[in-house]
Amino acid sequence: MSVTMEGIAKAAGVSVATVGRVLHNSGYVSAQARARVEQAVRALGYIPNQNARALKSRRSGLIGNLVMQNLNGLSYRITNSVLRAAERRGYQLVTMQSAELGKDEFRAVQSFISLGVEGLVITSDPLVPETCFAMLKQAGIPAVAVERGYLEQGIDSLTVADFAGVYDAVLRIVQKGHRRIALVASAVEHSVEKERLEGYRAALRDSGLPEDPALMELVPDYTAAFGQRAAARLFSLADPPTAVFCGADTLAAGVLQLLMKQRLRVPEDVSVVGYDDVLSRLFAPPIDSVALALEGTGEQVMELLLRRMQQPDAPVMQKNIGTLYQDRGTVLMKHRDHSLEGGKQHE
Repeated sequence: MSVTMEGIAKAAGVSVATVGRVLHNSGYVSAQARARVEQAVRALGYIPNQNARALKSRRSGLIGNLVMQNLNGLSYRITNSVLRAAERRGYQLVTMQSAELGKDEFRAVQSFISLGVEGLVITSDPLVPETCFAMLKQAGIPAVAVERGYLEQGIDSLTVADFAGVYDAVLRIVQKGHRRIALVASAVEHSVEKERLEGYRAALRDSGLPEDPALMELVPDYTAAFGQRAAARLFSLADPPTAVFCGADTLAAGVLQLLMKQRLRVPEDVSVVGYDDVLSRLFAPPIDSVALALEGTGEQVMELLLRRMQQPDAPVMQKNIGTLYQDRGTVLMKHRDHSLEGGKQHE
């Protein structure tokens, strides 16, 4: 049998109104009466009916979180940060994953709307259909996008400074004396991939280095298998790279696998740099990587979401997640690198 407030009141020897004040944490209740009610709640195993409470208050206390399924663990770290920030504000986070991009999102958004979420966080998903945003707008549910932006849809976003992160990393590689720096990254389909590619190109250009298409491998997905295939081609060149910048740590994992098969040492023979710093510290040796400054991400997401709840017509806002280069000493000067002056080799 379900436990009722009347049952709790009888067990605690208080009125139903007193039970209500304790459960809803509103109004005055003596310490003795509160203790008796709380003891009765524990003894009877009372679980509040959230649906009934939501109908009465017109608030569900739920925040939806739509996450793109991926291998690198970045979305997990973002979700965990959002979860903690939501809980601090009295909300529960309900997370659903999209595995089949462009299709699962529609079903997930329908589910979020039926649950009555008060807001939606879209984490690392680049393919939410326009129809989903139309449904959310009709339901009066605000959304915030994290890592992947939807400014054109009028959605507030917290995106990564991808251009700056890659630009800084490639400049550091150049400063160590490397001249043949390869890129292994995902093909340009969305703004994130475009920003990373442009950061690589700009760093070469500003360093006076030519852009060599033979050193650029743009692969279909962020997997170790594609990283290994890309490295196999790069290291079959007559003049292979001495450093490889990877657009994700998962791609770097594949590059390292290929180098191990070819008995090339990292960093003595080849320097490898990753991106997102979710796996790089676990490699042997740990490699340099560009980390995302995720500290406080959840707080910023919830601030954007609550602002939109309170001011539905406020201007669309975009904030940046900064990047931090993790220098683990694995980008070394190479003796066989070509200098900028006449292609002479370093002594």
